[in-house]
Amino acid sequence: QSSIPGFIYYIIYALVNSIMCVPCLYGYASVIFNHSVFQPHINALSKLVILSSVVHQFCFSTFSSLSFSIGQVQDAGLIFLSAMSNAIATSILAEKGDGASLDDDVVAEVLSSTVVLLGLSTACLGAVLIMMGKFRLADAVAYLPLPVVGGYLAFIGYFCVEAGVSLCISRPIMKPSDWSYLF
Repeated sequence: QSSIPGFIYYIIYALVNSIMCVPCLYGYASVIFNHSVFQPHINALSKLVILSSVVHQFCFSTFSSLSFSIGQVQDAGLIFLSAMSNAIATSILAEKGDGASLDDDVVAEVLSSTVVLLGLSTACLGAVLIMMGKFRLADAVAYLPLPVVGGYLAFIGYFCVEAGVSLCISRPIMKPSDWSYLF
């Protein structure tokens, strides 16, 4: 029995998966890097998000104990990545001055600091999750109260709506008063 039909099946599956995920990843990049300092560089940052997703899927599929597993970047982490990138950019810009004098060195510092810190924090979280799996500590999540989990999931939904509206109107929505941009 030839394994060529099985290989073609996997190639088609990978193509369909890529066609579905790549547009989402561009949206994720826009959500993560929604601070105005990132906008001139959003093309390169989007490609970086796609590369990180490829690495994520490769590691998840390779090291998972489930033979059928695939791993894609989820929207739950966007809340934290977006907050971190905004905090880093705001902090560096506040330290360097009023923001009116955005020279290339300041922008380079914001970009490099953000990319490195997001990468390091994501790698640390991955190491913690791997250790939790190795020591079978994932059952600890069961001790979280249901309202806490429900509130977190509801906030993810709100954040996704907020990010989608922000993308549609081309203005960041960072606080409740920013919803007035719709009117």
